[in-house]
Amino acid sequence: MRGENWRFWLPVMCLAGLAVYSGQKLIRAHVDPEVDAPNYGFTRQILARRGSIYSAYGKNYPFVKSVPYWEYSLDPVALTNAIVRPRGEKRPRVREAIVKTIADALGLEYRRVLTMANTPPRRGYRSQFLALSSDPDAYRTLADSRLVAGVAISDKQVRQYLHGRHLSHVLGSVNAEGVGSAGIEQRYDRDLTGTPGTVQGMRDAHGRELYDKRKVSIDPIPGADIYLTIDHNIQFEVEEQLKWGIGEYGAGSGWCIVMDARTGAVLAMASMPDFEPLNYGHTPDDAKINRAVAFNYEPGSVMKVVTAAAAIDAGFVSPQSVYRTNRDDPNYYRLPGDGSHKWEPTMTLKDAIVHSSNIVIGKLAYDFGPKRLFEYMKKFGFGAKTGIELPGEQFGILPNPNKRMWDKASQSRAGIGQFVAVTAIQLCGAYQAIANDGVRMRPHIVDKIVASNGAEVYRHVSQPLGRAISAKAAHDVRNMMLDVASPKGTARRAAIRGYSVAGKTGTAQKQIPGGRGYYAGLYRASFCGIVPASDPRLVVLVTLDFDKKTLYHQGGNSAGPVFRRIATAALRYLMIPPDRPDELEEFNDDDEYDRIMDERAKKYDMKLLDA
Repeated sequence: MRGENWRFWLPVMCLAGLAVYSGQKLIRAHVDPEVDAPNYGFTRQILARRGSIYSAYGKNYPFVKSVPYWEYSLDPVALTNAIVRPRGEKRPRVREAIVKTIADALGLEYRRVLTMANTPPRRGYRSQFLALSSDPDAYRTLADSRLVAGVAISDKQVRQYLHGRHLSHVLGSVNAEGVGSAGIEQRYDRDLTGTPGTVQGMRDAHGRELYDKRKVSIDPIPGADIYLTIDHNIQFEVEEQLKWGIGEYGAGSGWCIVMDARTGAVLAMASMPDFEPLNYGHTPDDAKINRAVAFNYEPGSVMKVVTAAAAIDAGFVSPQSVYRTNRDDPNYYRLPGDGSHKWEPTMTLKDAIVHSSNIVIGKLAYDFGPKRLFEYMKKFGFGAKTGIELPGEQFGILPNPNKRMWDKASQSRAGIGQFVAVTAIQLCGAYQAIANDGVRMRPHIVDKIVASNGAEVYRHVSQPLGRAISAKAAHDVRNMMLDVASPKGTARRAAIRGYSVAGKTGTAQKQIPGGRGYYAGLYRASFCGIVPASDPRLVVLVTLDFDKKTLYHQGGNSAGPVFRRIATAALRYLMIPPDRPDELEEFNDDDEYDRIMDERAKKYDMKLLDA
C-alpha cells in the first residue's frame, strides 16, 4: 500500500505546485506594475497624401499627383486561428467563405487565394503577398475584422509624374521613403508631405483590432498643393525645340528659359539631358544638373548688352559714340580680338552690338572702369542668387575690383563676357530688366501654395528688385539690339516674321577646369532675345553647349534658330499681336522670308558668324 501512495501524491503535488506558480504570476501581473503583462495595445500611423503640383492652368492640368494604395498580404496562420462572425450571422464563417470575400474584394482568382490559405508558411515568412490596390471599397472590406481575417494591410502611395520626363528638373523626384530629392519636390518637401494620421487602440489575442476599444483616431492631413507659373504648352514646345537644336547642331547639352518680361514669371524652363523622375536614383550625375539655375559659365558676347547698357545709363557714352576698331592701340592692354571679322576704321557703339565687336566693347569696358562696371553688374543681378524657388541655385562669379581681383586684361574681358561667370536665370533676369524699362523683377516659378482645406498658404506678389538702368537707357539699348536679328547682324536666323526682336548672340569659349585657359574649338552658343521689342512681353534665352568641334558653334547659327522656333510658337500661342504686320503681307511664309534675308545679307557681306 505504501508503494502505491507515491503514485497518487506525486501528480497531486505537481498540480498544486503549478497552481501556486500560476496564481502568484497572475497576482503579480495585476498588483506589481514592474512585472510585464501581455500588451494588446497598438499605435499605427496613417500616411498622409502628398500634395500635387499643377501648371499655371491649375487643377485642369496637374504635373504630379499622389495616388493612395494599399499592399495586402495573407497570413494563413491568423486566418486559421481567427473566428470571424459577421453581424447577423449565427455561425462563424468557414475558411472558404473568408477566402471568397478576400478574392472578390481584390479581384483575384478564388482558387489561387484558397491555395495560399491552405499552404503552410515558409520558415520566417508568415505572410504571402496578395495584391496592390487603390480601391477604397476593397480597403474598407478587408480592414474589417468582422468580415475577414488573416489579411495584413500596409498604407502606401504612388507618386505619378503624369508627363514622364517633361519638366523633370523643375519638378524633381521623391525617394523610396517619399522624401523630395530634387526640384520643387525637394524645395517644398515640408509643404507637400502633409501630416500623418494616428490610430491607437486594442487588439485581441489573435491580433485583430477591437474597434469598440479604439482610443484615438486622427485622420491624416493631406499635403499642400503647389501651383507653378509654368505654361505646359510653352514648356512642351521648349523641350521639343531644344532637343531638335541639340540633335541638329551636334551639341552635348543645352538649356532654355522663357520668362514674362513684365513680372519675371518663368513660363518654361528646360535643361538637357533630362531624366525620368521615377528612376532618379539611377540617373547619371550629369543629367541631374538643372543647368538653368545650378550651373556657372562664362556667358560670352551676350554680356556686351549689359556693358553697353551700364555705360549709356551712366552718361558715359551714347549709342552713336564712335570707337576705333584697331586692336593695336597703345592706350589699352591686351585687347580681345575679333577673329576673322573685318571692320571699318571706326564703329558706333550700336554697330558694335549688331556686329558683336570684341575690340570696341573691350575698349568701352576698359574706359568705363572695373568699379563702375562691377556695380552695374550687381544691379543687373550678377554675383548673387536670384531667389528662384529651386534648390541648387548658384551665385555666379563676379570678382570684386575693390579687392584687387581685376588685372589689366580683365578690365576689357569682363565687358565681353569673359572673366565673370553667370547662371542662365541671372542672365535671363538681366535681359528682363532691359525689357521692363530698367526695373528688374524677382524671377519666380511658384505662383501659389494651397492647403488641403483650400486656404492659400502663399501667393506670389510681384517683387521689384530695384532699378538696374533708367527707362530711357533701356529703350536705347533695345533699339541698339534690333538689327542683331537682321541681315546686318550676327543672328538673322533668329528673326521672326512679323515681330521685332531685340537680341544678342554669344559664342563663349569653354574654360578648362581650374582656370587653366580654354579648350581649343569648344564653345557655348547663346542667343537671348526680347519679343516683341516695341512692347516687350517675353524674354527667351537659349544656350547650346558643344563638347566637340563643329561648324555650328556660333550663337547666331545654332542657338538663334532654336530661339526663333520657341519664340514664334510662344507668341502665337499667347496670341501676342505682331508689331510688324507689313512683313506678314510682304512674305508668304518663313521660307521666303529666310531666302530674302539671305539675299539682303550679301549686301552687308555678313556671314553666319559671331565673335
